[in-house]
Amino acid sequence: MTPRDRRIDALLWALALAAVGLTVWFSFGLKPPGAEAFPQADKVEHAGAYFVTTLLLLLAAVWRPGRGPGLFWRWRWSVLVVMIVAGGAVELAQQMLTADRKGDVLDWAAEIVAVLAAVGVLAWLRGRRGVARQPDDT
Repeated sequence: MTPRDRRIDALLWALALAAVGLTVWFSFGLKPPGAEAFPQADKVEHAGAYFVTTLLLLLAAVWRPGRGPGLFWRWRWSVLVVMIVAGGAVELAQQMLTADRKGDVLDWAAEIVAVLAAVGVLAWLRGRRGVARQPDDT
């Protein structure tokens, strides 16, 4: 791996961890700006947060253009499961632990759609013309 590849991977990990931190912060701390800007705005924010977080985690840990499989290639499906379970756990925790937040199954549904969309984007990136596939890609 080249120094440039190491810098890209370090940046992806930093961004992924920042996205996780911000998602947790806005889930239990301050309400995100614009949460009530229009009907169902919070669903859009949930979807955006989980899409960005999942995609960054997948690019950092699983696979990215130019590098191929990452450190956690074998656990690529686990990222999907963990993000979906984490979304549900956050909704349950909000219901039980916060006075001003209420867990919402529609929030979780938005998160699930976003996680699946991030997986779809990664699959699209991997399948693009000119991107070499690894022999063990499935």
